[in-house]
Amino acid sequence: MPGHVDLFEEHGEVAALWPEGRYRDRTVVCFDRHLDLKPLAPGGEAALLRAVADGGDPAGLLRRLPVRGVPGAFGLDDFWSAAAIAGGLTDLVWVPSWTSHEGWARTAVDSVSLIATGGAPVFPHTTDCCLTVRLCGVRLAVVPPDLLPRHLAAHVTGDVVADIDLDWLMDEHGRADHSVAELAALVAVCGGELSAMTWSTRSGFLPQEFRRVGTDVAARLGLNARASSFLPSTPWPEDLLLTVHRGGPLPEGPAAGPGGPPEAAGVTVALRGLALAAEDPGGAEEYYGRAAAGGYRSSWLAYKIGIAHYARGGHRTARDWLREAIAVDGRDTLAMHARIMAVRATARLDGSSAALAELQGLAKELPLRAGVWRTLHVLARQCGDTATATEAAGRLALLDRLTGPAPGIPPGEPV
Repeated sequence: MPGHVDLFEEHGEVAALWPEGRYRDRTVVCFDRHLDLKPLAPGGEAALLRAVADGGDPAGLLRRLPVRGVPGAFGLDDFWSAAAIAGGLTDLVWVPSWTSHEGWARTAVDSVSLIATGGAPVFPHTTDCCLTVRLCGVRLAVVPPDLLPRHLAAHVTGDVVADIDLDWLMDEHGRADHSVAELAALVAVCGGELSAMTWSTRSGFLPQEFRRVGTDVAARLGLNARASSFLPSTPWPEDLLLTVHRGGPLPEGPAAGPGGPPEAAGVTVALRGLALAAEDPGGAEEYYGRAAAGGYRSSWLAYKIGIAHYARGGHRTARDWLREAIAVDGRDTLAMHARIMAVRATARLDGSSAALAELQGLAKELPLRAGVWRTLHVLARQCGDTATATEAAGRLALLDRLTGPAPGIPPGEPV
């Protein structure tokens, strides 16, 4: 290992290291509470391909704000998809913060089941230590931390490089899932190089007071932690994102401070709406309008408003807001869930046939989402669509084998 490891505010910043070729011809093992893999926002793939062709810096396309769905850019939630295009990434092992448990394969499948595939085959397979699947141009393995040594020995050959998002250690409430010693031991098992670490305090996933764990982990591995961020550490007053993740109220205050990007005021207004959406969707709608006027349409806020109306039985209003979330970025994982909820609203408003027509395209995008196929099966039977009902039943049987293989039965087929 080198004598230092780079520490960044957000995962997307690690793109600054891609020109060094750290992922090329290697398996990347990523310790992260969240899987930062989903289709890029509209225009993001084309922009990255142009940057690569022109010899530009891919980090120049990083979203400067920790939000979703900025056209032509990438960030903390689609980092690995961008790395597949511009960073040489082909093989990724995601080590989530949850450990193996009875039925863990179902948890693994569920954790990737909202990633849109564009209709491409995903080839899922489960073993006693991993789920493997192909998504967003990456061969992905989901491996619980207690099974990582077994997975590395059985399935990984060649060089390995590790990547750490420090929110793997604890949640936004400061509740620890793992110790520094445990994380360091697992990184040591990987061997090879520790490429980078990410604080995740700016995006609200790790409380500010736990930033010290970066230097603690580095010290355990005999490394010096080098702060390499080019994003500000605290761009939001009152730790807005952390408060939103915790579900707490936000005080009114200045928008985003001087010197921020022009859309920052709109983002801050949207965050205030997020804190309000569950209890007062009407008030949150006003924030959405103000944020849009400030240059930021928040798919997250539109989705939350839709869900709040749905919970109150306002299915038509809910569907309108869910469709607004979809319109911002239709292949985001959040948009996929918005599409599911919109279908449920359609079933209540317009009946089974309309809902079935709406759901069929979504099912092709989400071949691993069991709930989608169960709903498709029910609607098809109600509508007398025998062919679709049979297809849905077959997919559900495959998912059952994938997530709970019986002795002597292959764990899965290409889908």
